[in-house]
Amino acid sequence: MVRISISPVGPRQDPITLDRIREMLQRKPRRMKLSKEWPEALHKPYSEDDDWNLLLPFCETLKNAFTSCGVEHIGLRLTKTGDRCFTFLKDAKENENALPTVRRWLEVVGRYVAIRDCLALSFALDYDRVDGNPEKRQTHIGALRSRAKTYGQKTTKDSISASEELTEECIKFLRDLDCYQTADAVVAMPPSRPDTAFDLPAYVAGRIAKALKIADCCKAVGTTKPRPPLKDTAIGAKLQVLEGTVSVDAASVKGKTVLLIDDLYQSGISVNYVGMLLLKGGANRIFGLACEKTCRNDDNLRSTSS
Repeated sequence: MVRISISPVGPRQDPITLDRIREMLQRKPRRMKLSKEWPEALHKPYSEDDDWNLLLPFCETLKNAFTSCGVEHIGLRLTKTGDRCFTFLKDAKENENALPTVRRWLEVVGRYVAIRDCLALSFALDYDRVDGNPEKRQTHIGALRSRAKTYGQKTTKDSISASEELTEECIKFLRDLDCYQTADAVVAMPPSRPDTAFDLPAYVAGRIAKALKIADCCKAVGTTKPRPPLKDTAIGAKLQVLEGTVSVDAASVKGKTVLLIDDLYQSGISVNYVGMLLLKGGANRIFGLACEKTCRNDDNLRSTSS
């Protein structure tokens, strides 16, 4: 079997279509923090003739994230059932650093919430509630976002302080995960209203661009007309609500690997829709990063019949 190692061109980006966005909503699971929800990823050989293997809960995001691990393997592949992703570590018997390297990768990636969608990479810093359980207390990241989000009100010293802390957490994440280091531009998920006084994703994205010395292309993505907040919109209606409300300046993103920042990831429809527009504008790949992931994967599902 052919061995592969870290890709010099970075994670692969498949085209994003409206049909793919709709299809992603049917996937289960939709997100996972490996350290808590998938702790047994490495498996010993069954016999001396077998190799160590790595089994992950899904290929989306995690397959591309593994390109930065740098160990030789046969390539991450779907299981026969199509719901999991695996590879055999051919290098583990000869290279004493192979297994420790994979374990370090699992430890780093496992700190964050991996998300299964249409973007080349898609992570959130943490859930809103501990372990993604709505019955538990709010996480540190969830509390920061609650303080930073102004919801149309004036900013305060506390909201700016929380925004700065969220930015530092995002920068730490981006330095932790090598797979994100090919990003050369950053944009923010545009707000629901073009006249928003303080936009948290844009604030965070601008500071990330400055800290990492990559292009700030936030002005390349804009809201062309107001839309209702998507958190109050039924899943089945979200794409219709989004259509025609977001514009992309193709000249600004053409040929770039774009880091797309949002403060909150719910169903993922909005961020994947913007990712689709960025690709149509000529971007090469879209790396998503949200501050917070909601506990539920099917947000607003109860409102689809209303």
